[in-house]
Amino acid sequence: MSEIMKVVLEAREGKGKEACSKLRPAGYVPCVVYGPEYRESVPAKVKVSDISKIAASGHWETQTMLLTLPGGKEEMGLMREVQKDTITGRILHIDFLQLVKGHKISVNVPVELVGRDACAGVKLGGVIDHLLREISMEVLPGQIPDSVAVDVSSMKLGAQVHVKDIAVPEGAAVLSDPDEVVVAVIIPRGVAEGEETAEEQKEVEVVAKGKAKEEEE
Repeated sequence: MSEIMKVVLEAREGKGKEACSKLRPAGYVPCVVYGPEYRESVPAKVKVSDISKIAASGHWETQTMLLTLPGGKEEMGLMREVQKDTITGRILHIDFLQLVKGHKISVNVPVELVGRDACAGVKLGGVIDHLLREISMEVLPGQIPDSVAVDVSSMKLGAQVHVKDIAVPEGAAVLSDPDEVVVAVIIPRGVAEGEETAEEQKEVEVVAKGKAKEEEE
């Protein structure tokens, strides 16, 4: 797990698009906090400067936070949903999920590949195809990993790594299809065709030598 990030949420007045639109020019993002101990979500606002860096990273779904709610109460939580403008990328709204000790939650954990430069299959002309970027799992809050690593250094041409081959925290339940391919070392079409051409050339050479021998006899 990464270091716990502290985030202060402030009270906000009003609901709906009009009220939320007034927050953004002032440097705030509207948000809500919900969870097992909250029958109704708590509306709040958070400074863009406090949250933009983590929201823009590839680990925002697994970043544990210490949230200070309006009124001063503190809760462990993480960002459950980040809504962004599809054109500008500006953050429009954030949902924070309360984390409760002993209660498992489902999270999407990024998959990171290590050993790319040493990959055996790549050295033979293959290409790494990273097919699954995240793995969904159910895990306790204190065991949420920042990412899961897949070592591709020993993968040969045509080799594949499936979800079921990846190590996850003890007690975690993988929700993704265990037979789904996470990464593969594929043989590019050009490389394959080149190999076939080389084989064909060898056969032509052998036949030609055979004919030359017959003519000599």
